[in-house]
Amino acid sequence: MKVLVVEDDRKIKTEAIDDCLGSLGHESDWAQHQQEANGLLAANDYDLILLDLQIPSRAGGKDSPEFGKNLLRQIQERKGRGAVPVILMTAYHQQCVDMLTDLQEIGVDGSISKPFPTSGRTLAVVIDEVMAKHRRFRLAVAARGREEALAPFEGGVLAFHPSRIDLCGETITEESRRGHAWQILQALRETNSHGKLVHLGSRALARKLDPEPTQNTLIRAVGLLRSRIHKVMRTRLGRACGQNDVLDNDDQGYYLRDWIVVEVYDAVGTLAGEASGVGRQGEKKAGVAPTLRLNDKQRWIMAQLASDGKLTRRAIQEEFGISDRTAKRVLGELSDAGLIEFDRSEHPGYYRLP
Repeated sequence: MKVLVVEDDRKIKTEAIDDCLGSLGHESDWAQHQQEANGLLAANDYDLILLDLQIPSRAGGKDSPEFGKNLLRQIQERKGRGAVPVILMTAYHQQCVDMLTDLQEIGVDGSISKPFPTSGRTLAVVIDEVMAKHRRFRLAVAARGREEALAPFEGGVLAFHPSRIDLCGETITEESRRGHAWQILQALRETNSHGKLVHLGSRALARKLDPEPTQNTLIRAVGLLRSRIHKVMRTRLGRACGQNDVLDNDDQGYYLRDWIVVEVYDAVGTLAGEASGVGRQGEKKAGVAPTLRLNDKQRWIMAQLASDGKLTRRAIQEEFGISDRTAKRVLGELSDAGLIEFDRSEHPGYYRLP
């Protein structure tokens, strides 16, 4: 690790700081004033900066905490706030203490008083603490970046097979798995007398599970299922699926969101009945002929049409990275089965449900 030390007291630098950094195995550059520090920062990258607050602005100048404060602001502007951790080294005089709040707002990661303690929170301890905190910060930033790079979840097919339940082609629970996830989804796939997916209050939902859980156990089970769906969509499909994007709840109870298409398959993978659910505009989702075994692309197409109403061939090519010929074949099978139709009323035309 390479460290920039900004310290105008040669004795402190050589007798205290150098010994500490050498013991930790770190390399260092030394700046004695603000101007020299800016020159080194322009020419080098550093993993850590030890900044004496009371430094001169130039060689031979008078030292002042104001110059250390100005250098801190310049570091954050040059490198970006949080890019390089900064530890302030301050003396116990009132001017330095009065500035600490402003300095924290500018951006400091740690501080230590001079002369340095020889036990407890020594300089080595503070360096280790700050670097550990900085590593956690960078990991959190990277995780947020990965999450922001994910494609948004826009619904999909929830496929019920005899021994597993898939969402967008990925298994989210199995009949043999411990817990209540399997039974919860089986209960919520049911439809009411109007053909719409049910809303079940916590008591009504609990009564459908065996053994019947307490309300707290049910809430935990729903939370675990939501987390499982979120993880599977993120890690396997690169989709940013929120905790309530599939299984939501309101004052009427728990329910499957309206962009989820429910399909039930038999043991050989044939669709055993009509897809059920209610689309965004309230339409009943299209039935699927049992003679056609839908693949993942076709299930996605049906879900998109049920929620958005229309879809172009180019959009399918871009979604799956497939050729025009492959897209035509996939759509042609759906069209031959009577599940979709092509509308030429607009250019270049689009597919829709019959």
